[in-house]
Amino acid sequence: MKIFYSFFLLILTFSGRVVYAQLDNSALEKKLTVKPEYDQDFRIGLDAFGFSKNNEYFNDIADGYTLFGYHLNPKLVYFPASFIRVEAGALLWQDFGTNNFNQVRPTFTIKIQKPNYQLLFGNLQANVSHRYIEPLYDLEKVINDPLENGIQFIWHRDKLWLDSWIDWEKMIYKGDPFREEIAGGISAEQRLWQDEVRGWRLSLPVQFTAQHKGGQIDASPLPLVTLFNGAAGFKLRKNIDGNFWKAWHTENYLVGFKDFSNVYQYPYTSGTGIYLNAGIDTRVQNVMLSYWRGNGYLAEQGGRLFQSASSTFKKPDYLEKHRELLILRFSHDIKLIDDMFLTIRLEPLYDFNEPQLEFSNSFYIRFNTDFFVAKRQK
Repeated sequence: MKIFYSFFLLILTFSGRVVYAQLDNSALEKKLTVKPEYDQDFRIGLDAFGFSKNNEYFNDIADGYTLFGYHLNPKLVYFPASFIRVEAGALLWQDFGTNNFNQVRPTFTIKIQKPNYQLLFGNLQANVSHRYIEPLYDLEKVINDPLENGIQFIWHRDKLWLDSWIDWEKMIYKGDPFREEIAGGISAEQRLWQDEVRGWRLSLPVQFTAQHKGGQIDASPLPLVTLFNGAAGFKLRKNIDGNFWKAWHTENYLVGFKDFSNVYQYPYTSGTGIYLNAGIDTRVQNVMLSYWRGNGYLAEQGGRLFQSASSTFKKPDYLEKHRELLILRFSHDIKLIDDMFLTIRLEPLYDFNEPQLEFSNSFYIRFNTDFFVAKRQK
């Protein structure tokens, strides 16, 4: 049945005619819209996200499994000013094949949006919206970690885009038997050069994440943990004004990991990686070839495939210090209507240490909009 399902997604991937985005995750991003004309509006918001991701992995580093279901986030929204959005609602997470909700959680966000920056408190514009590379931040967080809670500051002016954020993952109270857990980071991109006439663009991305586990009032016997992951590189893109070819691009990164804990609990205390990407965009298909070579690399929030230590159920202690992968990515983003996007992907991969046929395929649909209810009279 999975073979039929994969073949079905492959047909969809190559059969569409409308391409909305590059080979990136912008169609999956959760955007909280603020417009001047919304001033004093009461609105009903709806963010519906359907997902199906099938990982046919047979290695000892990352498990093979299927994620299939939806997130539903209805909410009430009020705009007390032309630049402020306040919303409250609930996240309902349903996995197909079960009668119960995986999660039912309250949601709340205050967003302040000015021409050059955005400030969010509460639920953040999370996961793929940070625009991290997969070795630092797992794409599956859009499914498995839909809510991040804390503070986020986004700066976008002239040549610089920057997203800085803190996610308070686990709160502790006096005497709790577990540790406090906090994550955060910065994802930034500086444009170095652009020739709009010839279609060239060169930019410098710099990214890092940090995780902390500990606290001063808990009763956990476990020591403090402080982890750092970072990446830096360059992105070069050439737009093509053609009937079929749209652009070619390359993104290349040096990636690092460092454990700053006083007591080491992980199999490696530092590690490195090289992440190289080359892609072609056309009117019917976006294709990217990715190469990864890691040496003792770990990332608690990164993609499982890129790790040098196993996250599998059957072999949790397995280590593979030198990890080398080649991934071919086919992606197709379709704008169905305003505020609704369909994303289809197929990603076969080659593991140099354990050559065999492995791949993942995925299907996402996102509908994120607000409906006008009333306007408060000043």
